[in-house]
Amino acid sequence: MAVLTLSWEHQNGCFEIGKAVAEQLNYEFVDRHSITAILKKTGEKWGNLSLELDHEQPTLWEQFDREYLAFIALIESAIFDAALKNQTVILGRGSAFVLNDIPQALKVRLYTPLKVRIERRMNQTQENYSAAESFIEKADKARMGYIQALYSKKLTAVSNYDVIYNTAIQTYDQVIRNLVEILKDWDRLETPESRSRLEKKAATARVKARILSHPEIFIPTLKVFYDERAIVIQGVVHKPEQYKLILEIIHETVDPHPIRNELHYRQ
Repeated sequence: MAVLTLSWEHQNGCFEIGKAVAEQLNYEFVDRHSITAILKKTGEKWGNLSLELDHEQPTLWEQFDREYLAFIALIESAIFDAALKNQTVILGRGSAFVLNDIPQALKVRLYTPLKVRIERRMNQTQENYSAAESFIEKADKARMGYIQALYSKKLTAVSNYDVIYNTAIQTYDQVIRNLVEILKDWDRLETPESRSRLEKKAATARVKARILSHPEIFIPTLKVFYDERAIVIQGVVHKPEQYKLILEIIHETVDPHPIRNELHYRQ
């Protein structure tokens, strides 16, 4: 079954369009608040980080920080788990890039010229033009930096999306009607092979998130990825109790998917 990802930019109509499509097709609607609620189940601090760092460009230090890497892993795992449910609309959070090689995920960019978005914000907040422009340009810069830092992709690149709409030309209702029709047909792209791939990548994201967010495990060299044959876990473990915890997490999280354990124990 199909999954819809919508790119998020301030005042581009993403929330209104995504919500309406979900309601018309009886899809689950996943936005910032949904992701935050999921992260809070892992720990209050992860939910707080979700609110604090929403689409913020990570600093160079944060890109290598254990806590930040765990935070991003938890978000990606939540996105994969949402996609596994099928018939889901996911807003932003890099979901188009997380699910970039999942055929049944329809990746949509909602483009709206800066001037139009500024006018929409002015009407909503009563700010003057300069204040609205400054707010949106700052938000755009942070969002583009977030995608570039995490996925080495350009947020605005046409090649990253299946469909692009200009919501300054097409009304929200027109976009909603068109997406509803596309999604009714997009289901055909889910095959047993694509479903299996999604399940394996979701399991990969889940085990990575659990290891990175575990307070008693610290592996600076940890790598967890799916190589099209198995879920691969690499890294150097310095404490036997950590190695035991990781094995428990693998058993609880990854079974019955194939796994290649390349962890090394070194005192």
